[in-house]
Amino acid sequence: MSLEQYRALFVTESEEHLQNINSGILELEKDPRKVTILNEIFRSVHTLKGMSATMGFESLTRLSHRMEDVLDLLRGGKNAVTSEIVDILFQCMDTLESLLEEIKSEKDLGVNIDANVTQLEAILAHGSGGRPVTPAAPSAVKKQKSAEAAVPISLSAMEMDNLLVAVAYSSASVLMLEVKLSLDCQLKSVRVFMVMNKLAEFGEVIKTNPTVDDLELNRFDRAFYVLVLTKHAPEQVEQAVGKIMEVGSAVVTVISDVRQLCPEAVLAQVTAAPLAAAADGSAGAAKRAEVFQHGNVRKIQSVRVTTTRLDKLMNLVGELVIAKIRLIQVAQAQQNQSLSEILTNIDRLSSELQDEVMQARLIPMSQVFDRFPRMVRDLARSESKQVNFDVTGGEIELDRTVLDEIADPLVHLLRNSVDHGIELPEERRKRNKETIGTIRLQAMRERTHVLIKVSDDGKGIDPRMVRESAVRKGFYSADDIEKMSDRDVLNVIFLPGFSSAKQITDTSGRGVGMDVVRSRIEALGGSVTFESTVGQGSSFFLKLPLTVAIIRAMLIRVGDEVYAAPIANIAETLKIAEKKVRRIEKFEVITLRNEVLPLIRMRQVLSNDGAAVAVEDTISVVVVEGNGGRAGLVVDEVIGQQEVVIKQMSKHLKGIKGFAGATILGDGRVALILDVATLMGQRQ
Repeated sequence: MSLEQYRALFVTESEEHLQNINSGILELEKDPRKVTILNEIFRSVHTLKGMSATMGFESLTRLSHRMEDVLDLLRGGKNAVTSEIVDILFQCMDTLESLLEEIKSEKDLGVNIDANVTQLEAILAHGSGGRPVTPAAPSAVKKQKSAEAAVPISLSAMEMDNLLVAVAYSSASVLMLEVKLSLDCQLKSVRVFMVMNKLAEFGEVIKTNPTVDDLELNRFDRAFYVLVLTKHAPEQVEQAVGKIMEVGSAVVTVISDVRQLCPEAVLAQVTAAPLAAAADGSAGAAKRAEVFQHGNVRKIQSVRVTTTRLDKLMNLVGELVIAKIRLIQVAQAQQNQSLSEILTNIDRLSSELQDEVMQARLIPMSQVFDRFPRMVRDLARSESKQVNFDVTGGEIELDRTVLDEIADPLVHLLRNSVDHGIELPEERRKRNKETIGTIRLQAMRERTHVLIKVSDDGKGIDPRMVRESAVRKGFYSADDIEKMSDRDVLNVIFLPGFSSAKQITDTSGRGVGMDVVRSRIEALGGSVTFESTVGQGSSFFLKLPLTVAIIRAMLIRVGDEVYAAPIANIAETLKIAEKKVRRIEKFEVITLRNEVLPLIRMRQVLSNDGAAVAVEDTISVVVVEGNGGRAGLVVDEVIGQQEVVIKQMSKHLKGIKGFAGATILGDGRVALILDVATLMGQRQ
């Protein structure tokens, strides 16, 4: 059977294992003596190696195998975890990711693993301190052989680790089952299969002797041994297996001390770490213990669904919402009581379906957040800075589309925190600060929005420095910049091309950071604000919608056309007297609660003459927020709020500024969705 059909599943699971390995190495660097972290990294590398070997990816198998050897060396305490070894493990991680990208894209990217393998083999041969690794004593090897002879199944350190944790969590028994097939058994492998299936009903098969491969290929005589973890009575297991046709005998032995299954030399590597992990309630151990829910093998609780299918389902729900709105309009026009009652139920069901589909599209923010600890760590090391990176709120869920778009803005903000915010250790010491700076990435749920905060305890943004950079780079004259308040000056950092760096480096100075952050977030219907105190640090706040597929919008009429403006951008709507409109230079403004509010005549912006409008004493104004400011959109009519399904513009229309997409109204008409931030930018 071709394994190509499993490629996508392999890539998905490998990405999860690589993320676990990456996170584990970061934790290991903070606490090199924590054996449980080493065990978790080892398991992920071991699994990755086995999956790669099964799929036939030789380079991935070879590199992960060598990493496994080094990790096993570290687990056994034969070599200390040093910063040099951590750096080498990270380099191997980068190569593993590149190899996986080759598999994912099915293209030869020319990834070479030889340098990584050489480094790992040097650790195996000489350790990190240049001293040869001390081999096991001959007496220990002798004891190991005698232990193997005494017990029909022998466990490795990793297998014993897993078994100890599982026993501690599940309170299950470990049984050794000796099965002998009858002399006249013709299809031994079939009987083995039946035995394994029956044992799976009682618990989990830990290991067999001979191996499963040998059993499947009939490479055994009549007898074989099976180690089982179960909550059922030994007599039940023995009786169930003994009833299988052509099984001559089944003898069960209760293993009261599971440590006798492990040779002494290997047992010395296990110590009591797994039991400590069980007492601490480690998530990984708890997950393994789920196998014993209700005394049986755990049922499948989830399935993998491609994002393409979720997108299609979202589109269908969107069409259903449009049809529902049309039906409601028809029912209201006809005043049909029976139809209205049916529609009430349809409205409820479609809303519930919409919520469920939206929930299915939600992904934990940890899928993006987990990329950043390694990035911050490498950047801080490259700049000789010491940084403690704290991440919270990764469990909060966000729509996949929104999550995909916020990665780059967060990269810019975190890079700025390391590069511009956190000072060098000696500089922090002079300012009576801890030499280790702190950067925090936090996510918080706020009703229909998510708030992401990126903060640091660095030097903050100095308005004086921003003024100097703005004048030096020609954004403002010295006279104009001096007239601006400190708050307005700080907002200059969001201008395209602005940078406070005096020279271009790998991480800053090109002026393509903060304007990207604001434009990307506002394109999603969100907003960006920040606070900064000189000498104390800065905090940036990203306010994001949970989803951008279906939004609430305000329908407005301009001329003959109806447009939709996202509610997230609207502060209020009002009617004002035409005579209150004033002109400052070439701009029209009004005064609203002591605030000067610029006006945008939508008929002029959209070049929509439409039907002639009689001159009235009052005008309709929609007050919107974007680009860090506020403005009033002058429209012909404010129709009201409605849920709308966002449809992407075709590639021929995407270049038109001022529009974020389109939607279909209940009466079948197409309405364009306004991009408020772009409209305000055009006015400026």
